[in-house]
Amino acid sequence: MLVIDRREFLRGTAATGLTLAPPADLFAQAAAAAPASAWDAGALRHLLPTVSDSRILIKASFNAPLAEAPTLRIGGTSVRGWMGDTRGEHWHFYATDLKPGRPHRLSLAGPKGRALCQPWELATFPGPDERPAKFRLLIYTCAGGHEVHKFLPTATRNRLLRRALRLAPDAVIANGDHVYWDLLAPVNARLLGASPEAIKTAGTFDRSALVLGSDNEGVLKRAAGPQIVPVYGTDFRSTPVFFLQDDHDYFDNDEATDEAVTFPPSHFMLHLARATQYIYYPEFLPDAARPLGLPYSSAGDRVWGVSESFGTLRFGRLAEILLYDVRRS
Repeated sequence: MLVIDRREFLRGTAATGLTLAPPADLFAQAAAAAPASAWDAGALRHLLPTVSDSRILIKASFNAPLAEAPTLRIGGTSVRGWMGDTRGEHWHFYATDLKPGRPHRLSLAGPKGRALCQPWELATFPGPDERPAKFRLLIYTCAGGHEVHKFLPTATRNRLLRRALRLAPDAVIANGDHVYWDLLAPVNARLLGASPEAIKTAGTFDRSALVLGSDNEGVLKRAAGPQIVPVYGTDFRSTPVFFLQDDHDYFDNDEATDEAVTFPPSHFMLHLARATQYIYYPEFLPDAARPLGLPYSSAGDRVWGVSESFGTLRFGRLAEILLYDVRRS
């Protein structure tokens, strides 16, 4: 957990520089995991939001497919969801022209205005010229892993993350490897995606077919869904997240041997990574200082202006963090 206070930052960098090591007493505040939330998730399985100073993008999934598009209400504004898969289990919501630096009341409604979960709050970041006093950031990596392969139980990972949320971060960076399901790497594939346990659990991919809209979609959901959905649930509904992708998110380990060279990613690996991001976690919102023409930005199958690989986390004039995933390029 990284905490930036303006005065302490200036004082520290003028003398010895900023250390990223968190103070011991900070974690002492979170000696026990946060209790399970009393918030009523209703029909929701998971929800992951990201924000800028004026926009919100949310990825959500539901316990059962929805026959009609749900609606996200932000104050007096309504945003119609769009489907993130082909069955209606996953939905996305994109809101623009919001006021910066303030909490917004959100709610989700189905047909005839029926509430799909309890309302909650999510704050936009301060505007680009604002000077917030402090900024607290949670950063971690490698949260993926399917329980069929004896990874740390997802309930334990969720408990660790809820413990971190007790420290009230303003934002979260999840730095890659949300999925471990290697398919071709000579050693890892036999232990992960090509193992008998994996095939029995999720099936096998047809590398000549599309990912979404074919049998591959079900394989992807069975392989990746249990590594993401129960790890986060709805606990991050009020905490903006920034998800970078790393090698395993392309369904292979980055390695080169006489037997196989896994990167740069093949066409099918690229589509697995894009589909996982599209279904489960938000892309990066537009930023006025970031070119729209960067690779995998403003793609025709995404909302206009978002980037899949290049992100900006800007918290007023206090913090600017640039996030680059160059596995694809």
